[in-house]
Amino acid sequence: MKINNQYQEAEAIYPVTGLYIDPAGNTMEKAEMLLSEHRMDVYINDVLTMKLVCTPKDLPGLVLGRMVSEGMIHSSEEVEYIYICEHGTRARVQLGSEHCGLVNDNLSAEVMDTPTCCTDNKTIYSGFAVEKELQHLEPVKVSLELMYAFDEAFHQDMPLHEATWSTHSCFLAYKGKIVYSCEDIGRHNALDKAIGYALMHDYDFHECAVFTTGRLPIDMITKVIRAGIPLVASKKTPTAEAVKLAQEYGLTMIGRAKNHKMMQYTLYKE
Repeated sequence: MKINNQYQEAEAIYPVTGLYIDPAGNTMEKAEMLLSEHRMDVYINDVLTMKLVCTPKDLPGLVLGRMVSEGMIHSSEEVEYIYICEHGTRARVQLGSEHCGLVNDNLSAEVMDTPTCCTDNKTIYSGFAVEKELQHLEPVKVSLELMYAFDEAFHQDMPLHEATWSTHSCFLAYKGKIVYSCEDIGRHNALDKAIGYALMHDYDFHECAVFTTGRLPIDMITKVIRAGIPLVASKKTPTAEAVKLAQEYGLTMIGRAKNHKMMQYTLYKE
């Protein structure tokens, strides 16, 4: 897989001045740093496939991770190249010959919203999704050492979150060590960036784990299972439906992980 990233990452935060009002009703002008929203169209085999709204960082990983979590690809060998334009507003991905027959003439029938927590992401064409069914995972034991490392990494904060309090973070571990961290306006995007990083570095997904600062509803769990990552942790809680899905497919799920405390929601027999 060739990666041609022409985009020089732009500033993701901007100063905005507003009127601050204190509890006593006193007012004063005050400047704050606010997070920007970046839009990018993704073309796969020359077909407009996704419209993404994101934080303008780690764009190749975001695109590739989204393709993994949407069931379009599962390894870097399926991708001939990915290109990000100099403005970061257009991504082009060329897939291998095994994907060429997936494009049909009825593109308008494939419009759907892509799960997000606060962005306007859309999947325009889902015909490239070849993996429709989720695959069962091999349950893994929870490493307290890794969970504590996730906890400590989270408490060190991330630059954009520290400046704006407006991002979600995701941390990727490989073979028990944290190897990558990222931020985004959307928790789904942050997770996809971590998945994409693993793909670009040819990590075995079955030896990875992810920690997210966002909630764990069913759509987030679906992404993790589809990627083949056996352990997901969050400082927040999952939904009941997400726990059921995790149990069904063998995903080890940790919630409320902070201050060296946590809740394991999926238990498997030895």
